[in-house]
Amino acid sequence: MRIHPVPCLSDNLSYLVIDDESGTCVIVDPSESGPFLDTIEAQGLKLVAILATHHHYDHIGGLAMLPEVPVWSSERDRNRIPGSGHSTARYFYDDSKTVTWSELACDAHLCQVEIQLQTKRIPGHTEGQTALIFSKPFTNSDTKSERHIFVGDTLFAFGCGRCLEGTPEQLFESLQFLKSLPPDSRVYFGHEYTEKNLLFWLSHSNHSHGELDLDSEKLKQALHDHAQTRQPVPAPTLAEEVRRNPFLQIKNASEFRRWRELRNLF
Repeated sequence: MRIHPVPCLSDNLSYLVIDDESGTCVIVDPSESGPFLDTIEAQGLKLVAILATHHHYDHIGGLAMLPEVPVWSSERDRNRIPGSGHSTARYFYDDSKTVTWSELACDAHLCQVEIQLQTKRIPGHTEGQTALIFSKPFTNSDTKSERHIFVGDTLFAFGCGRCLEGTPEQLFESLQFLKSLPPDSRVYFGHEYTEKNLLFWLSHSNHSHGELDLDSEKLKQALHDHAQTRQPVPAPTLAEEVRRNPFLQIKNASEFRRWRELRNLF
């Protein structure tokens, strides 16, 4: 399993999940069509499915110009996300079920691909926001698998999403679920907001905030490192993001609401 980031629009992060053995791929959050079509052609891949984390246009705007393949979303977004190309075919995540690669593609010929998908609704940013958890067993292990978590607009580097349909309390609980996943999982964000989030925490770093790690020197170093490349932050492990992201250090929903509202005003 290989993850290929595809930057779109001004700051969106979309992705190809690729099985190199079969030469097939799925798209996560097609903000635009052009960057995906170019990448798929350049790498000689076959697109077999498209997955949406939520219904916002900046995450699905490329659907109309992509090939007709199965499009997956939450049931809540049934009437808010179209099919791809001229297709109206839609499929919906079931949190209680693990979906295989061949089931995502609706193609039994891909049954040998070991990649699997689990999903979990993580409301807060939107009602239908869904975490996509891809896994594949390691080659020489019976007990471990690599995991890649696509969180849409629920979590960002050093930050978290706004509550546009849900409540801060819902978002807090969704973040607690993400924190409960295996710490070596890789996390993939829906936007590149690193600089703005770091500047927000730096603006509060001269005050004591108890449980939050707002070490100004660490924050300044992280900002400096990011400024050197101006590139999207590489997907961290979940453990790394929990250590560095103050929103993931907050212990209760009321305190989380206070900080989320302060971030809204920044």
